[in-house]
Amino acid sequence: MIPEEQFQVQRIIDLNIEPLTDEQIKNSDLIAISSMIIQEDSRNEIIDRAHFYGKKVIDGGPFPTSYPERTSNADYRICGEAEITLKPFLEDLVKGVAKKEYTEKEIIKQGRFQVELTREGKPELFQTPIPRWNLIDLNAYNSVAIQYSRGCPFDCEFCDITKLFGRIPRTKTNEQMLAEIQKIYDLNYKGSIFIVDDNFIGNKASVDKLLPEIIQWQKEYNYPFSFFTEASMNLAWPNYKKTLEMMVKAGFDEVFLGIESTDEDVLEKMGKKQNIKINPLDAVRTIQNSGLKVSGGFIIGSDGEKPTVFDNIYNFIRDAGIPIAMPGLLGVLKGTKLYERLEREGRLREGASGDNTHRFQFNFQPEMNEEFLIDGYRRLIKRLYTPKNYYQRCIVMQKNLGKKEHKQKRLNTIGIVAFGKSLIKILPSRGGFQYIKYLGRTLLTNPEYIPEAVTNAIKLKHFDTITEASLKVEEYSAVTENLYEKFLHKTEEGKDYAEKILKKAERQYQKLHKDFRNRANQATDNLRNKINSYKR
Repeated sequence: MIPEEQFQVQRIIDLNIEPLTDEQIKNSDLIAISSMIIQEDSRNEIIDRAHFYGKKVIDGGPFPTSYPERTSNADYRICGEAEITLKPFLEDLVKGVAKKEYTEKEIIKQGRFQVELTREGKPELFQTPIPRWNLIDLNAYNSVAIQYSRGCPFDCEFCDITKLFGRIPRTKTNEQMLAEIQKIYDLNYKGSIFIVDDNFIGNKASVDKLLPEIIQWQKEYNYPFSFFTEASMNLAWPNYKKTLEMMVKAGFDEVFLGIESTDEDVLEKMGKKQNIKINPLDAVRTIQNSGLKVSGGFIIGSDGEKPTVFDNIYNFIRDAGIPIAMPGLLGVLKGTKLYERLEREGRLREGASGDNTHRFQFNFQPEMNEEFLIDGYRRLIKRLYTPKNYYQRCIVMQKNLGKKEHKQKRLNTIGIVAFGKSLIKILPSRGGFQYIKYLGRTLLTNPEYIPEAVTNAIKLKHFDTITEASLKVEEYSAVTENLYEKFLHKTEEGKDYAEKILKKAERQYQKLHKDFRNRANQATDNLRNKINSYKR
């Protein structure tokens, strides 16, 4: 969407896979960033670094759109969908009259929008150009993300998707989607494609027209890609049977479901009625039997929840055979119905962090005892990602998976290297014996699934690392409290003992995973400040 005749766009730096260097900042005239709320700290660091070198920052994405009050440090804020707001900003920038903020509402009111809009005032996606894939290194990714639709017909109380994208699901044309897939193929990318829609089946009529086109393309090119996406639970409804079958024929092999809860009362209160019309375990089995793996999100801390929530969720995930389960404490996002209700009830706290797993605090006052919920959540994630429990879920999933028309690819050179590395890294670690048992069982019962089994083990290594690191950081806060109590009992020993206590805290801090230490900074600062205040 950025005119090449006026702007020279540098290579995109994705901080998930590489650092942004000072030279790259210095060699640019403007820095453009896009962020979600969970990336707030990283975003702020980039802005500080850009400003240090005298560079201005263009800020876009869901975070500045929903939280303008937390993003004032950027020079320009481009809110909403870029099809509406980006071009007017660029025109003003070239003229030297750019303002600090551009919003969809303002641009539409001024009549400066240059795209066709829906009745909700959202851009129709048939006008969206093919991404410039040459600006990134596709081979650095296990999956490439493309988008088919925006918006969701449902309006769950906790979700901000309808706030950002509306309730009328808009889609790209079949021609656009095939052109994007073809472009990725032509660039010699080998991997899976993630269709990043928040609800891929939100516009069923359009999806049912797209899938036959993808099926035909896959047949012509001998199925070079597999697809995975996100969808609502109604994918398991009887009237979606044909859609589900076509997804499998098109090469989809996994879907993420917003399962959220196994309690009908909780689902009713959060407005997730599409999850009530069919038993959730039956829904997962239906989708698995079709040939799709299921991963799922679960929410803990909703109003109406019962003390049995943790056992209920764990047992459901185990029985359903969902290896990749993402339970998280409920976070309240601005712009949602939940935010508005809790604000009226006086239950809101500080702003949301955006973490949907492995965060041990609420940004609101839950109905149930907070300490009980947080402690139960700690135990739940530890239990879920214990190797024995994880591999048992993998085996259940393999039993439930229906047969596919096109078979899994066999281990290629990259797969063999990955398998070798998995043995080297996983066997000596916690769960190594369980990994061998899992591979052996898979080899005997479903040998074609071996490449997927290796992938599952590598994913477990990732989740196990995150879980262990998160729990240790959480425990670190208690460690600093205990150290302060020790300090209080021996304050007469003076400055030397205070330094000894701080050094003990530092040693514990250094044992934490380096990627998670920022979460422990506040506990360290609190200990230091309390000791210094006491000395004064």
